[in-house]
Amino acid sequence: MRRNNLLFVRCAGAVFALCWSLAAASAKVTPFADVSALGQVSGDERRVWDEGDEFTRTLARGGVIYDDAATTAYVQNVADQLFPEFKGHIQVAIVKSAQLNAFALPNGRIYVNQGLLARLQNEAQLATLLGHEGTHFTNRHGYQSEKTAKDNAAFGVLGGMVVPLLPELIAVSSMYGFSREMETEADVQGYARLKKAGYDVHEAPRVFEHLIAEIKAEDIKEPFFFATHPKLADRVENMKKLSAGAPYGGKGTSTAEYTDVMMKTRVDNLELMLSMGRAKSALIMLGDPDRRAELPAQVDYYLGEAYRLRGQEGDIRLAEQAYVKAIEAAPEFAPSYRALGVLRLKANHYVDAQTYLDRYLELAPNAPDRKYVESYLKIARKKAGGQP
Repeated sequence: MRRNNLLFVRCAGAVFALCWSLAAASAKVTPFADVSALGQVSGDERRVWDEGDEFTRTLARGGVIYDDAATTAYVQNVADQLFPEFKGHIQVAIVKSAQLNAFALPNGRIYVNQGLLARLQNEAQLATLLGHEGTHFTNRHGYQSEKTAKDNAAFGVLGGMVVPLLPELIAVSSMYGFSREMETEADVQGYARLKKAGYDVHEAPRVFEHLIAEIKAEDIKEPFFFATHPKLADRVENMKKLSAGAPYGGKGTSTAEYTDVMMKTRVDNLELMLSMGRAKSALIMLGDPDRRAELPAQVDYYLGEAYRLRGQEGDIRLAEQAYVKAIEAAPEFAPSYRALGVLRLKANHYVDAQTYLDRYLELAPNAPDRKYVESYLKIARKKAGGQP
């Protein structure tokens, strides 16, 4: 179920990207002034909101929402500072995905992938992102695009697709980005909210500069908003123009504070990348001193895992060296001992394997893989000449 829902979310944006090539500017609608203005929602707009609610339930049932209350509360608090008049309605959730992406639905739901949260460096950068996405909701960009999508349905662009939700929902979210005019509007008004909330506006262009650098370094070709370099370049240009001449200073620039909050998310994101076999991306990340500094003392354990998964010539030796460094830096972190013990066992170094695997079980007596490790230990003891 989890994989199917993620596949739907990833594929839907690519499928319905075609609608943007046919989209034409639609009539302006009055932005929402505050929560009381949400009573304006009716007819087609209400239908799209209902589809957004169903989409939210689908994601929840699929188990793709990152369930960490502290991190979610932190991100939600930033959104509330930016949109105080919509507190309680604009709701942010974190998606368990390593992709660099975020999107907003017309009903006020904002989704941020944990991969993107892990990449940002401070709260001001997070506020930049949320200000942009939240403005898509307040300015009813989804509703404006819905009318265009409805007009284009006659051409078959949105018809005949068998998906869990109506295709218009994908077209009217910010999954693939809105028109250039709407995106610029979101930049300008999102920036204004960033400034009003007291954040350092000079962090704004850095958000998208980081993303461009990461996409180029990892040769990422991902769906939705952050996939297209021209749109990212537009974001950088807009934010540089807006922040030019603004005084420096403001809240949200502490890298250390953001790291404290996001440490678990960053580790979980790295483990997710490795579980997906994205060893190349992990190695690029862990080769950057700044990125390594954002991770806990056992960072070299993940480096070892990335080498092991890549499996090129010489990688096993590099993995062993990384595991040793992880043990030296974080001697109480159990997984490093298990990883090194298994590699030593495969290399026929049975005494070493026994030592490392024993230590793993000492540190993690209730480990879920205890039976497997005990079977490895039995082999190591037997081969080493000890008692089975």
